[in-house]
Amino acid sequence: MQLEKQQMIAKIVRNKRIELKYTQQELADLSKLSLRSIQRIEKGEVVPRMHSLKALSECLNFSLDFLDSEETIPQTNQNFYWVRKLIISFVIISITLLLSAAFIAQSANFPETDFEFYIYYTVVFGILGITLLLLWKSQKSTSD
Repeated sequence: MQLEKQQMIAKIVRNKRIELKYTQQELADLSKLSLRSIQRIEKGEVVPRMHSLKALSECLNFSLDFLDSEETIPQTNQNFYWVRKLIISFVIISITLLLSAAFIAQSANFPETDFEFYIYYTVVFGILGITLLLLWKSQKSTSD
């Protein structure tokens, strides 16, 4: 499948470049890609990144519709990311709440008042929120 995709892209880029009478160097200059990248794409050695494909499609005036069948794969990965994020969040929330309740249950003198109880859980939820925010942020940067 990957090899078929590489060959299809190579054929489209090469044929459109020749049709428009561009040299590889001219196409590289127009698309702001390196000459070596153009050569490798046209030989079918690589599958270009979406950024490169968009630049080439704009310069050579071809549609990227042929990639639609492959576009469902990133969506599947995105769905997996959200499910994983929800599971991790649920586990962290559950563990935090159980540990904070265990701390109160074993403590003879804490909390002495309802106010201390509310402050305690406000701090627990604040720390929990910050922890989840940092976790989600780091997961997003590593998944991108």
